[in-house]
Amino acid sequence: MGVNKQQEIAKDYFLYNGDIFPSKEFDIEKTIVYPSVYEVIRVIDGVPLFFEEHINRLGSSIELLGHKQPYDNETIKQHILKLLEINKCYNYNIKIIINALDSEKPNLFVYYVVSSYPEAELYEKGAHTILYEAERDNPNVKVIAATFRERVNESIKNADAYEALLVNNRGEITEGSRSNVFFVKDDTFYTAPAGDVLVGITRNRIIQLCLKLGYKVMEEPVSINFLENIDGLFLTGTSPKVLPVATVDNRKYNSSENSAIKAVHDAYNKLISDYVDKNK
Repeated sequence: MGVNKQQEIAKDYFLYNGDIFPSKEFDIEKTIVYPSVYEVIRVIDGVPLFFEEHINRLGSSIELLGHKQPYDNETIKQHILKLLEINKCYNYNIKIIINALDSEKPNLFVYYVVSSYPEAELYEKGAHTILYEAERDNPNVKVIAATFRERVNESIKNADAYEALLVNNRGEITEGSRSNVFFVKDDTFYTAPAGDVLVGITRNRIIQLCLKLGYKVMEEPVSINFLENIDGLFLTGTSPKVLPVATVDNRKYNSSENSAIKAVHDAYNKLISDYVDKNK
């Protein structure tokens, strides 16, 4: 099954190698030419959130595939700002794709990706998640894997869930299909080792915040059995930010009322606000 471009692109215009095109001419097949890496950046009040970290990770993904970054940071930033102006949209998620890395002139796509953000009620009550047996071929490289995305999306939809937590062949929960996940027990935060996951920008910020707030952070394998002992858990990512989890399959948690999770949630929101104010 192919990817429906209408489920991928949003707004009126996109950029392809610096040129402006109407979104109706967007061809999803051109974005998945191998090798293809991507980043999704949330834009708030015209500010690409944590831009430097996202672009550094994009460059790392390219290098891990054995290539050199073909576009400098300033070029990519100018493309983003150009996209904002031509669409007159300053609050949404933007996707950056660099593909055909084997060619003399790799392609650069910059466009608004269809985005959804959790409603306030979801933060208050917590999200429903499911366990899903899968692991990425190379978790440290953010590559486009359309078939994986389609399969996991179908499972999420069938379960009426917000996210799927990936379980590897050792019975360990590594990450969400499009997020990272933290578990809380006795005011200690647990999350899978960096080598086992796609290290999210939000994840890194959350670890720093936890330590700053005086909490202990353990980066170690998290067994499914640990779900029976935790006080709560939450997802982190570009769109959800810090989202408490109410259920994992049929297991229930009062994550949204956990004091440690609430403290990190509030601290992260302030961090975003400060970053946006500083970079306007």
